[in-house]
Formats: sequence, structure tokens, C-alpha cells
Amino acid sequence: MKLYKLSFDTTSKAAPIFGEALNEFVLAVSWYEIDEDADYWVLEATLNETMDHEAVRQLIKEAAHHHGLTSPAMTVAELPDTDWLEQTWKNFPPRQIGNFFIYGSHTKTEIPDNLIGLEINAATAFGSGEHETTTACIEALTKMYRQNYPFKKPLDMGCGSGILAMVIAKLWGVSALAVDNDPESVRVAAANAELNGCAHLITTLCNEGFDGTAVKEKGPFDLVAANILAAPLCEMAPDMADCIASAGRIVLSGLLTRQINDVRQAYEATGFNFIEQHLIGDWAALVLER
Repeated sequence: MKLYKLSFDTTSKAAPIFGEALNEFVLAVSWYEIDEDADYWVLEATLNETMDHEAVRQLIKEAAHHHGLTSPAMTVAELPDTDWLEQTWKNFPPRQIGNFFIYGSHTKTEIPDNLIGLEINAATAFGSGEHETTTACIEALTKMYRQNYPFKKPLDMGCGSGILAMVIAKLWGVSALAVDNDPESVRVAAANAELNGCAHLITTLCNEGFDGTAVKEKGPFDLVAANILAAPLCEMAPDMADCIASAGRIVLSGLLTRQINDVRQAYEATGFNFIEQHLIGDWAALVLER
């Protein structure tokens, strides 16, 4: 089946709006920064030949009109005939992060005796360990484990592949709740938990952040990991404060280093105290305590 890439120029404010509008109607959607000073971003969406490309364009136009944004000039180009999952596997070598050895099923190597193995394959949910934000979160969690923090009721908010929920479950040997607003991510997270022998410790839930009572009634949580994006992290700060136990800790990522102050201020305004940050390149993970 032929694949196509729809792309257009956008901004840091508009990209998540357009991305959310497209999320349920395309195979994949992502956006990335080109020029920080000019607030120049590019959004890319992957479509197949059975999708109504004009309807997807119309979704973008409607989202722009609804939010008072300029409708972008869009281009659609056919992608080369490539097995993208196989290509991703080739570009995804095993990695040691903290106490973990993260690898794909294509890797023919033994897990080092002193590390915990996690098998995560290229799939349709974010979080295979190669992104700096995931690495920073795992490093932060590993450090707290080595410091003997006794977490018993953790939450992985925006779980993607479920990698952070599995890291928490394997480090502390406790049950973890993994939440995402994307049904496919929830499915992948559950499958990964089964693959890695910790399905009995991972409960998956499809929910829009902390909306409603489905997540809140399972709290308060003493540890929350949220590797999302800066804007939604700031928006959910009050709900995070309502759902965290006294002296509970949160690990926040998915943010660029230039967004650290905005996220810190949002959480400190709701009663959190900043503990530390883990920086990898242009990306950051923050640890705060209630």
C-alpha cells in the first residue's frame, strides 16, 4: 500500500492544535522545530492511499478557523516503497539507560547480567528508549530507585509504549497505572507489558489526561511520570496537584530546555517544589515534589 507525507510550516502554538486535529485520522503525526528564534516548526502526517487526502486537508483548515489561526499551505508527497518498521529496527540498536538494557526483537544479543532487559519494538506508540526525553525520564527514575524512595502507587500519564510504567514496575516491583488518550498506545502498552513479563503489574487505561474520575479515583499517587509536551504539562498542573500524595514526586518531560521555566512555574504555583533536572541535548526532564 502506498504511503504519503502531508507537511506544512507552522508554529509552536499551532503545531499541537493541528496535531490533535489529525491524530485520529492519519497513520502518524509529528512536529519538530526548525528555527527557535523565528518560531518556525514543521508538521508531518503520514497517510495511505485509502484515506481521503482532501478530507484531511479540510480538517486542518477547520482547526485553523476554529482557533483563529492562519490556514497553512500544505503539500502531499508520495513516500518511497520502504518497510519503515524494518528500517526503524535497523536504526534502533540496543541501549543501556540507567539499570536497563533496552532492545528490539531484531537484536541478537544477550542481556548483561547486571541490567534489566526491556524488549520494545518499533511500533505505533511513542517510547522505544531512543528519544532524549525517554532517556532522561529513565535516568531520573533510576536515580530515585538508587536513593531508596519507597514508591507504592505510581502513574505513567501519557504512557505511549508503556516504557516508563514498565521501568517503574520492574524497579520497585509494584503495580503501575498507564494512561494515554490514544487507544492504539494503550493497546501497545498492554502488549509490551505482556511481552516483558510484567502484565500483572501494569493496568492500562484510555483517558484524556486527568479528565473525569477514571484516573483520580485511583489516586492519590506517590509517583507520576509524564513524558508529554510542555503545553499540556502546564495545563494539567492543577489536576496533577490534586492527584499526588503528600511528599509524592513527579517526573515531567517532553519539554525543551527553553521551556523549563514555564513548566516549573506552572507546577510551583500549585504547590510543587523543584528538586532537580536531567538535561540531554536540547531536552529536559524535571523532578518535583509535592
